[in-house]
Amino acid sequence: MVSQVNYLESRNFFENRNVPILVMDTEHHGRVGMHSHDFYEFVYIDKGFSMHFCEGETTVLTSGDLFAIRPGQVHSYTSAHHTFLYNCLFSMEALDNTVVEDIVKLPGLKQILEPVDTKWQKLHLDFTERREVLIYLEKMKWEQINRGIGWELNMKSLLISFLVLYSRLYLSHYENISPSSKAQILHIHKALKYIEDNYEKDFLLKDMAKSINLSPDYISRQFRIAIGLSPIEYLRNFRIAKAMEKLKTTDLPISEIAKSTGFSDISNFSRQFKQVVGTSPSAFRRNYDETKT
Repeated sequence: MVSQVNYLESRNFFENRNVPILVMDTEHHGRVGMHSHDFYEFVYIDKGFSMHFCEGETTVLTSGDLFAIRPGQVHSYTSAHHTFLYNCLFSMEALDNTVVEDIVKLPGLKQILEPVDTKWQKLHLDFTERREVLIYLEKMKWEQINRGIGWELNMKSLLISFLVLYSRLYLSHYENISPSSKAQILHIHKALKYIEDNYEKDFLLKDMAKSINLSPDYISRQFRIAIGLSPIEYLRNFRIAKAMEKLKTTDLPISEIAKSTGFSDISNFSRQFKQVVGTSPSAFRRNYDETKT
């Protein structure tokens, strides 16, 4: 059965049509179904983790991830667990035409702001970069709440500054790098795909490394730099997220869910589930069932 896509419209988000910009800080817990919208959106993950689906690709979002969603692009979140994030929503009417012409020329922004066929991408920011992003998001939030003199102008100015910052971050992560670094990024994408395709099986780091012709130590170092987690930590979160979804959407025994998500030992599954989620699998299922009644 094809999931229904919820379509979100600008008129339900932008109170002031002269300033179609909105910054929200929200907490996701559980599932945010398939949806798209007629505005642009930047998402920054501040805390927690979540499964994210976009353009046929499933990834685990973790603290420090920043990405954009174009109008009409369908995406969803599943297995979010106390995931704190910022959403920066805006339409192009917030920017003057001359500004738009200059903005789309910046690295990383043409594929977001113009209808071109490009692959969905995310940036994983270091601590300094996260602080820079949060400064602009919090400033925009403050302006839209307090609405002092000239707040409309300042919101537009802050949005432009945020877009410039994103371009600089994109440049440092994807373009202003050596050919060897670009090859490393490709290796990380292959490693993520390997985990997505093989999470249900017994996982050996050496097998993943062999599949992309690298040593286990090397891919582990590069993976942590790019994602912020080791391959084993990422795999654990991916498996737990899949298990959370099955606990909520099926009546399968917990032992079967454990096995189907790569845990051969139910006691190990329960222990790791509690470490990540903060409660046992049975309590998680029971609490979820109670919220539905």
